[in-house]
Amino acid sequence: MFRKLILILTLPLALTACANGGPASPTFTPPPPTVHARAVTATPTAVAVSTVNRPAPPVLGQFDPASIADIRLDDYPIIPEVNPALRAIYQAGLAQGHNPRVFSKLGDCMTENEFFLGQLAEGQYNLGKYGNLQAVIDYFHGVPARNNGWGKDSFATIGLAAAGGFNIAGPFDSTWSNPDWCGASESPLACEYRVAQPSFAIIMFGTNDVAYTEPDAYNYYLRALILQTLDQNIIPILSTFPTRPENPEKSLLLNHIVLKIAADYGLPVMNLNRALEPLPHHGVDPDDTLHLSVPADKRVDIFDADHLQFGFPMRNLVTLQALDAVWQAVR
Repeated sequence: MFRKLILILTLPLALTACANGGPASPTFTPPPPTVHARAVTATPTAVAVSTVNRPAPPVLGQFDPASIADIRLDDYPIIPEVNPALRAIYQAGLAQGHNPRVFSKLGDCMTENEFFLGQLAEGQYNLGKYGNLQAVIDYFHGVPARNNGWGKDSFATIGLAAAGGFNIAGPFDSTWSNPDWCGASESPLACEYRVAQPSFAIIMFGTNDVAYTEPDAYNYYLRALILQTLDQNIIPILSTFPTRPENPEKSLLLNHIVLKIAADYGLPVMNLNRALEPLPHHGVDPDDTLHLSVPADKRVDIFDADHLQFGFPMRNLVTLQALDAVWQAVR
């Protein structure tokens, strides 16, 4: 009871950080989630993903910083190569009723945002020299991203496990589940996957974690989220996140953890941080240092040279390219 009271009192502070740029001082970490996965012995080069060959489930407090010492962010491509083993995950998901034309979006204010992919649903986009992405847009466009009469497609739908202010532990906490869609004790993560039945999950956390999450906890919860996604036979598509100008060192550290986890599980990871690096202010709004930048005309669905100098158009392009690469590889 006391632990729940602390949760109620402190987490609302955390949920203001990404939304408005104000200070936050969370002091509570939700209890470890239940992870339903087989514990197996990981090999030093574990890259295959299946229901029986995965790294052992994470243990809070056992993160080894030396495990990421050799990782270099710029060594990783912006658009991932796709592990052929993911095809089995995709097919298993279809067999249990997942919609092949639905993807979920999980994250913080960078994801719970009208500028993240939403304009693509309106059909007024200009792909410029990236016309090869028309097929992936057509495939996911217009297909309701939830059941029970929901009319929006995956581009336009804000996921039930995406919220301004979320850190990586947020999706596990039922306090923040939407009561219109979720059960009383159902986590946002479990609710999103039940309601959407997606085949893919686009996952990016880190903006708030830079300030409020220790590396060990970030590593633990991201691995736990990946395991629960794979246990549902949903393909995770990870992403590095933009550098927080207030703390570039911590941003780099957490992004290295993202890359390490992707390698351990053999998962695709789009290196958004690298794509943003050449842009003005590294693609981040200089006024609030939290959100990605947006062109003056607010068009984040135009992929020409001028618009791609801003963070949200670049993220939308990179996300489409990564989604296309995964979709083409597993279908």
